[in-house]
Amino acid sequence: MTGPNVLMVLSMNARAQEFLVDLDFNVGAPQGEFADEIDRLGWGLGLMGGYKIPETPLMVGLDFGFMNFGVDTRTEPLSTTIPDLTVEVENSYNLVTGNLLFRLTGPPSKFRPYVDGLFGFNYFFTQTVLRERGSFSDEDVLRDTNFDDTSLSYGFGTGVNLRVYSKKEQPGTTSEVSLGSVYLNAGVRYMFGREAEY
Repeated sequence: MTGPNVLMVLSMNARAQEFLVDLDFNVGAPQGEFADEIDRLGWGLGLMGGYKIPETPLMVGLDFGFMNFGVDTRTEPLSTTIPDLTVEVENSYNLVTGNLLFRLTGPPSKFRPYVDGLFGFNYFFTQTVLRERGSFSDEDVLRDTNFDDTSLSYGFGTGVNLRVYSKKEQPGTTSEVSLGSVYLNAGVRYMFGREAEY
């Protein structure tokens, strides 16, 4: 599931071409066995770039995201032979996604609904960091990715773009690429994936 985000539409007036850059704030809800292991929402950021094929409703793009499903922190002895020397152990649970995106959308307007189809990958990883306890610098002593796996994913989504800014065309504009519009975007996605060990 994705949350509200802001996207910018770049236009090339002479050829009626349209490029889109989308920066997302994402919220993810685990499903199935993943939800049995991690029963909390994930938070993260996403970046999408797309190109709308002229004279068609089809936009093709690439979509990447990072999401964190929480951090656990505990204090442990650094060695069983020296239990007085302790460190802070931090585990983080993360997801990186990459997708090829196909979007059906209408022409630029104030209210612009769309439908997405996505195909790509999920990369899950758990990272453990050791830090000096009570250190002001917060520097890592050790860092390790101790569990990771990649799986194929696919899904669909829908949403709507609400235009909040539109550049007024000036007489005699050239074919240079310029910022055409800024939209506030709200959408929802449902993703399916093959089994991954995490």
